[in-house]
Amino acid sequence: MPEHAPLPSSSAPPSPPVLTLREFGFTYRGSDDPALTGVDLMLHPGEAVAVLGPQGAGTSTLARAVARLLGEHGESTGSREATDDGIGMLGDDPEAQVTGLSRTVREEAALPGRLIGLPLQDCLARAAVSLETLGITALAERELSTLSGGERQLTALASLLTLHPRVLVLDQASQSLDHSARRRLARSLRQFRATGGAVLLTGHQHDELSVECDRVLFLDEKRLSAGGLMPSSVTPVQLAAHGIWDARHEVHTPLNTPVHLPNSARGPGHEVLLRVRDLSVHRASVQVLDGVELDLRAGEVTALLGANGSGKSTLLGSLAGLVPSGAGASILGPGGVELAAEPAHRRANHIAWVGQDPGDQLSASTVHAELMRAAPLGPGGRRLKRADRLQAKKQRELDVQRVMEMAGLTAHAEDHPYDLQPAQRKDCVIASALLMNPAVLLLDEPTLGRDAAGMARLSHLLRSFTSAGGAVLVATHDRRWAAEVGDHQLRLVADHLLPDT
Repeated sequence: MPEHAPLPSSSAPPSPPVLTLREFGFTYRGSDDPALTGVDLMLHPGEAVAVLGPQGAGTSTLARAVARLLGEHGESTGSREATDDGIGMLGDDPEAQVTGLSRTVREEAALPGRLIGLPLQDCLARAAVSLETLGITALAERELSTLSGGERQLTALASLLTLHPRVLVLDQASQSLDHSARRRLARSLRQFRATGGAVLLTGHQHDELSVECDRVLFLDEKRLSAGGLMPSSVTPVQLAAHGIWDARHEVHTPLNTPVHLPNSARGPGHEVLLRVRDLSVHRASVQVLDGVELDLRAGEVTALLGANGSGKSTLLGSLAGLVPSGAGASILGPGGVELAAEPAHRRANHIAWVGQDPGDQLSASTVHAELMRAAPLGPGGRRLKRADRLQAKKQRELDVQRVMEMAGLTAHAEDHPYDLQPAQRKDCVIASALLMNPAVLLLDEPTLGRDAAGMARLSHLLRSFTSAGGAVLVATHDRRWAAEVGDHQLRLVADHLLPDT
């Protein structure tokens, strides 16, 4: 079948579309260039369509246009027709869709119904169905503050489902979810479509959700490809040509019987830059980690895998000094310096941490300014003499230019960090971390929202860091990438760290 040939049609006449875009275009206020142009899209009841494209192609803009969230942000051309406005959208930043008005997952899921005036019992009944549909009933009484990123994403989606939308728009829906959660979500979307609901999925990666769609369309140069492809006919060559990361070819290796084993048991390697022994963490009276042992060696990338809520972020946060660990833990940095009792700002001399939400670590008005003040100019934060300070600023400028080039941010030097794509914001925080000259780099879900070029840039950046003698521990749900970039793969299972064999 040619790449953009229309799909075979069934003998039955199609139902009237629930959504139609004709020659649709959109230009953001203050911009001379359109973000979308000449887009034709039709969505029928029971249908799922995936629109994939590289960063900057306009996938998020298309999602917001379908959900009618662009009105005050610019001018549109062409037409948008919908049978009704029962459209719910989960954006590429689900953190922003958890309201903060509720305490537990059940309350958050029930809240949308309350806001439109439904009786409390109806809201709770709808919430229970949504949680069960997404396979997160066990989270119902959990406090929102204790959830992982993927669990928060599913909670936000459960809230949307309680409104019984006719169309679901999901932008980067799988980015924070582990493999099992993606499969559960795919099953939930099949159930939604079986009742006549329609799904529009947008993103930069081809994965477990997009392969479940009826059609795959590519968005390039702000235009949408004609016709569509059946997901089974999409090839890696086509995805690469469109700049899309192919996450389908993951490593599926069964776990052996769990054995508590540090990764140092794999054999001798380079110098150990971080040695962790007997690390335990309790959060809200729940034991998240129990006696973790871990060695991170110079020149190596260690990939940390595990289900949503297994404790990956907790482990990284505890190593960085942001999450208190239990008594008796030992965390030895480079040269054997004991860090377990040191606060986060002192550990930062040896360990740089990049969290899951880059917005928590950005504060300047431009990328350049963010990087210029990423670390003190003087060694150890000491104040420099005027002449030395001028020289240090010149050197910092050179270092900033170097890391911006490595992170692909040179063209965005004067942009506000919050105007960047989510993956670019993460790159900005990673660049800030590199300027601290750490021995160890801790990265929490750095692949979120990346296209093929962004994944390649991230891999190159990590390899450059380890080639210079650093060690990396990276938490990720992307098993294909973990197998490609990781020298070791570990998995968190039942609060223990195990080899992923």
